[in-house]
Amino acid sequence: DFLPDGSAMICTMQGDVWHVSGLDSGIDKPGIARWKRFASGLHHALGLVVAADGIYVQCRDQLTRLTDVNGDDEADFYECFCNAFQTSSGGHDFICGLQQDHQGNFYTASSNQGLVRMTSDGQNAEVIATGFRNPDGVGIFPDGSVTVACSEGGWTPASMICLLPGGHNTRSHSPQHFGYGGPKNNQPPELPLAYLPRAMDNSSGGQTVVPSETWGPMQGQLLHLSFGMGTWFTVLQDEVNGQIQGAVLPMAGDFLSGVHRGRFSQRDHHLYVSGQQGWVSFTQYEGCFQRIRYTGDLFQIPTDFHVHENGVRITFAQPVDPAFVMNLSNHFAQCWNYRYSGAYGSPEYSPSHPGVEGHDPLRIRSAHVLNDKCSIFIEIPDLQPVSQLHLRLHVNSDDEYAVCNPVGSGHDLFFTVHQLDTPFQDFPGYTPVDKTIAAHPILTDMAFNAVRVPNPWLKKVNGARQLELQTAGNLTYATRELRVRANEPIAFTLNNPDVVPHNWALIRPGTLQHVGELSSQLIANPEAYARNYIPESDKILCYTDIVGPGQSQTIYIQTPTQPGRYPFLCTFPGHWMVMNGELIVE
Repeated sequence: DFLPDGSAMICTMQGDVWHVSGLDSGIDKPGIARWKRFASGLHHALGLVVAADGIYVQCRDQLTRLTDVNGDDEADFYECFCNAFQTSSGGHDFICGLQQDHQGNFYTASSNQGLVRMTSDGQNAEVIATGFRNPDGVGIFPDGSVTVACSEGGWTPASMICLLPGGHNTRSHSPQHFGYGGPKNNQPPELPLAYLPRAMDNSSGGQTVVPSETWGPMQGQLLHLSFGMGTWFTVLQDEVNGQIQGAVLPMAGDFLSGVHRGRFSQRDHHLYVSGQQGWVSFTQYEGCFQRIRYTGDLFQIPTDFHVHENGVRITFAQPVDPAFVMNLSNHFAQCWNYRYSGAYGSPEYSPSHPGVEGHDPLRIRSAHVLNDKCSIFIEIPDLQPVSQLHLRLHVNSDDEYAVCNPVGSGHDLFFTVHQLDTPFQDFPGYTPVDKTIAAHPILTDMAFNAVRVPNPWLKKVNGARQLELQTAGNLTYATRELRVRANEPIAFTLNNPDVVPHNWALIRPGTLQHVGELSSQLIANPEAYARNYIPESDKILCYTDIVGPGQSQTIYIQTPTQPGRYPFLCTFPGHWMVMNGELIVE
């Protein structure tokens, strides 16, 4: 943090606090930073705030207030301002970050307790949110909203930024739980503002807010730091039906070490970051203290967005070029989900085929420039709630504006889509599309984490005749007709060499349309995956579980006693219309 004269106070994990002066240098005015140790002997000092009545340092054992009594630029009085929070002897349970709101309350975070608010007099500490894995710092908005970032691991499928809106009060209810440690009371956790792909941020640092117009179009935006990658990001916010969701923009420029903290100087309005190396930090030096300045030149960057059922509206800082926007070859869309579970992190899963690793490409039907000339709408009819939606866009020529993207051209946005607003209609050629909105991925995960519905046909039957059915490409079975004798014991094997999951269900004659339509409705049922996408219907005689790519399953059944033609189908949503056949009972 900064003193009124523009000099900085920096704390270190080793327990020192340093006073750094000489920061008034510029591009045309080289300077020398001067370091003087202000305090030492603190326990894991990982957060600092400069206030009118002293220097506050968040340590593992207490919030310490430092006072320079005699004015010699060294702390003479080390005061325990607050130790009402709980510490831990756990190797990962650091007490990280320190922020202060307009009422003088302090905020810090830890794995063992969560987000803690300490009163302005230091007498009390209250846990206002829980479920953060290894939080490395907190951020605060002018309205009192607080951010906490988590690093992937158990019950944290990916690094993520959580947001607690301003005005949070836990007096009338229990603290919000964001997932680490597992679900509470069998309820899904609070949803994060944004997930971050592992390749972008494997270990998250703190956040800070751009405070003034001196950073041009980025005023009021949240900035996020990566300890693991030594990089930084802008985080945009959207709200649909009361649910806040974010979009993460990678920013150009790497730091010399893993960055933990960022602060804007009220004197020169530049961003200063500090950090160190550590566990899995892919950076060059043991520590860093660096500055980012805004030169005042025009640059192009997304500044706002809103998600609709049929696509995404995005606003940019500068006017866009219609020729670039409307050329669909300039854009790309893909999506994937994470799985909320006790496993260490999560692979990236196909939203259309749960359990299958990979991304789903999304078709962009059209792209439009809106009336303000700075906003565009990307029409994506198949958009659903997903953990991650990646859009790569080109909206201007490379020589028209500088961009903030690390790759040097275009714009990459990584959205976390929790809710979809009603369809956006204010563009030429709008056509309504009737579609079912899928259940949120985390609801599917909650059902999957519960006890799965056991398959009643797995018990081996001696003497059963072997019968195998193999899947083929383009959502088909290799054979559409099977023959058996009435009341015959069968060991039926579904072999799936396809790249997507399938199952097999045998149903009563004349019910293919009915059962097929029931299976299509399962896309909105969060329990469908745990039930192997089998609809609840007495028309279903037997079934296999969902069989993943390259896998097989054998069930043991007694064929129907009545001869006839019995339909079979794959009940994975959307497959049944082409993936069906008949079991002929003779």
